[in-house]
Amino acid sequence: MDFSNWTFWLIALPSLLLMGVLCGKFARGLWQELIGKWGLTILSLSLLGSVSMETLLIFLSVSLVAYVACRLFENSRQVVKKRLLIGLIPILLLPLLFYKYADFITSEILRQEWDTFRDLIIPIGISFYTFQIIAFCIDTLRDNQKVPSFIDYMNFCSFFPQIVAGPIERRDSLLPQMAAWRGTINSASIAEGVPYIILGIFYKCVMADNLALAMQVGYAGDNAFQVWTNNIAFGFRIYFDFAGYGLSAYGVAKCLGVQVTMNFMSPYTSCNVTEFWRRWHVSLTLWFRDYIYFAMGGSRTRFWWFNIIFMFLISGIWHGAGWNFIIWGGLAGVTMVIHRIFRKSKTTMPAFIGWMMTFGIMMFIWMFFYETDMNIVWKNFCTIADIACYQVGDYIEQLQSKPLSGAVFLVFLFLSLLVVAAEYISQKKYEHPYAIFLTPGMCALMVLCMCMLRSGQQSQFIYFAF
Repeated sequence: MDFSNWTFWLIALPSLLLMGVLCGKFARGLWQELIGKWGLTILSLSLLGSVSMETLLIFLSVSLVAYVACRLFENSRQVVKKRLLIGLIPILLLPLLFYKYADFITSEILRQEWDTFRDLIIPIGISFYTFQIIAFCIDTLRDNQKVPSFIDYMNFCSFFPQIVAGPIERRDSLLPQMAAWRGTINSASIAEGVPYIILGIFYKCVMADNLALAMQVGYAGDNAFQVWTNNIAFGFRIYFDFAGYGLSAYGVAKCLGVQVTMNFMSPYTSCNVTEFWRRWHVSLTLWFRDYIYFAMGGSRTRFWWFNIIFMFLISGIWHGAGWNFIIWGGLAGVTMVIHRIFRKSKTTMPAFIGWMMTFGIMMFIWMFFYETDMNIVWKNFCTIADIACYQVGDYIEQLQSKPLSGAVFLVFLFLSLLVVAAEYISQKKYEHPYAIFLTPGMCALMVLCMCMLRSGQQSQFIYFAF
């Protein structure tokens, strides 16, 4: 759901208001439960269908296959459930593999050019809800948990604030809240959730969308400073874009009285890469840790380093079908292994030095994320590795040739560092990285910034493409 688009709010607000009035004033007992739960399901599916009917049909296919399988084998022996999971998981992954990876597999691996696969459009949210449903099946069948009612299951899978871009919720955290949902909405919950929505939209519409203007897309020149400019602009952009969605989703859920995962915890204040990945896309990191890393033995085996790198390679593939994503995942895994070895040596360094190194490493590997053309990636890598390409005069000339993008970059680089500093202070003072931004005064300031500094070239949330 695009929280920065008025269409979403024009559909969601009247629907939630009607549901709240019916459940809070007129319906009682069983009727309140039915109206609340079915109303939430209809709203979630309607919002998903408004994106595209194809997206809705794929979601219904994956979710229904998973539910029927869990229901049919609920009382089977454990060995049967394990065998079912071995067959069920690939089936649930089929739509994801088809839409997201068919072109890459046929063109890059099989070296076959099929126009049908090249023109496929990835359905919004397919990576997120597929992983959430797979986790539900594993937790239900492996741990012998009771299969919920169909309506509670559908609300768990389709809960509209988080279905298209996370967080990827677990059965034990979200399902009980869906089972208890009655459609009533109170003012205290709204007052708690609205500041998160304002912060999320500010991150997206003011910070992320303006940083997008500072990038020279497809740059393959010979000035290293420009490559680093693109890397840094994208690094901050993807954070403010994705964290903006996560904070908005968190706030909308809060307004409904539902607690979802805080998907970002100020990752750019981290002093090492391990801490960074604990704070970046938290729900996905935990998913890979629990269902891949731990399943391979985690750190208990002598090949723990392979488990880490393999997990990040899978994470890279999850993000996109391209060699650049595989390299990005591999580099992230290697840096994690290096930090693990460094930590085991019990060597320490000043926190600021650790922060600088972590920030530099992440801004470097983002280069392999945003650029999908491997020729350009290689050219840019060679550029920043060549000391002769660090020409200040040429960089200044490039900035002057495009004064708007240069000015935007400098202004929003300063604002980005200011926001990250505020997150750091907030974490230290309140043990919450975003507490400073949730006060009435800061919310009013962010609304004012949205009116004055909102980018004229608004774009979809980046992770809608995954």
